[in-house]
Amino acid sequence: MCPHSRGQRQPGSPRLSSVLVLFLLLLGLLAAGCSEELGPERFPTTRVAGIVVEGGRPVAGGWIEFIPTDGTVGNIRSARIGRDGSFQADRVAIGENVIRLVNAPINMPGGGKLFGQFSSPVRRKIPLEPDGPLAIDLLEEAVRYQATRPRPAAHSASNFASGAEP
Repeated sequence: MCPHSRGQRQPGSPRLSSVLVLFLLLLGLLAAGCSEELGPERFPTTRVAGIVVEGGRPVAGGWIEFIPTDGTVGNIRSARIGRDGSFQADRVAIGENVIRLVNAPINMPGGGKLFGQFSSPVRRKIPLEPDGPLAIDLLEEAVRYQATRPRPAAHSASNFASGAEP
């Protein structure tokens, strides 16, 4: 044996191999324990099929987006609207969703802005197992939206108190 090699371990010695094996084993256990924490969060989703119309006429084109809201956990999902107004969206979050239309040819004045914003008035509670196609009539949605908006007072009490004419 060489006098300079005293105290040094040769590669492949039993002690070095066992330390390496122990290190790799611990690394594997740590990675397996963290994999669930680092993985994607699962949430319930479903497939939603339906039709978008404006007063009975199909909205022929654009995109429909489902945006989870009011405590619903999920991702924004979108689907192309066909020429006949139909759509099929996969992995839509179960629960309350805002429905937004993007680049859809809407004829009613202001409809593109109203239904294209993230605060669109169209909302639906999406069940785990839909019992049929989702029908959205933009004319009905616009009427419903107008009915829920506060109306400005024609004459306020302060106008009468100041003697202003109606």
